[in-house]
Amino acid sequence: MNQELEYLVQLQEIDLRIREQELAQEQYPTAVTELEQAMLKAKTILDHAEKRLEKAQSEQKTFEDQITNVTAQLDKSQDRLNSIKTNREYDAVHAEIETQKHMLSNAEGRRKTLLDEIVKMQSNVEKCSADYDKIKSENEPQISDLKAKISVIDTTIAKITKERDTIVPKISKQYLRSYELIHKKRKNGKAISIVTTRTCGACYKVLEPQLINEVKRGLKMILCQNCGSILIWEEKQ
Repeated sequence: MNQELEYLVQLQEIDLRIREQELAQEQYPTAVTELEQAMLKAKTILDHAEKRLEKAQSEQKTFEDQITNVTAQLDKSQDRLNSIKTNREYDAVHAEIETQKHMLSNAEGRRKTLLDEIVKMQSNVEKCSADYDKIKSENEPQISDLKAKISVIDTTIAKITKERDTIVPKISKQYLRSYELIHKKRKNGKAISIVTTRTCGACYKVLEPQLINEVKRGLKMILCQNCGSILIWEEKQ
């Protein structure tokens, strides 16, 4: 194969490595953000569940205190019945007792409902906590790894670019110009099509026998008539 074509193959391999790093430079920060947001979402859900539980427990405490106070008042009112001397006073204390019993019944009913709700909330908090811990344990190492990779991308690109700088001077301006034009137009950066059968490795168009023979000889640069890739023959292993 023409030596310059071999250099072009090496150049593309280098350029693809650079492109891989550039894509990582674009994609890794987004991946980090997504992982961090997933953790934040799980933590927010956990915080919300814990606040609901705390509110219910606080409300339960309020009703516990109310039950204690009303029970004490009820005991006093019932004790007063023993010292009542008039019907009017008896009716007043009796009405007072009925009101206290009603308050006590409502408070105990609400306390029971809250206790049932608290059991469910505690279970939900445990589930949310387990979910958050799981996501955190999975995501934090990934975030750390991605940030470490992000921190060395520029250095890696600079190192690979030095390799490129040693290859480029070995390629003629004509070959290099053709390669660069194709390389810049391709989103994937692939300017070279490796041919191992009867088809172009880039667009899979069937190549004419005469064209294949010329590609096999590798004496000059040949472009695919369909996609414009530089055709390079490679024997199957």
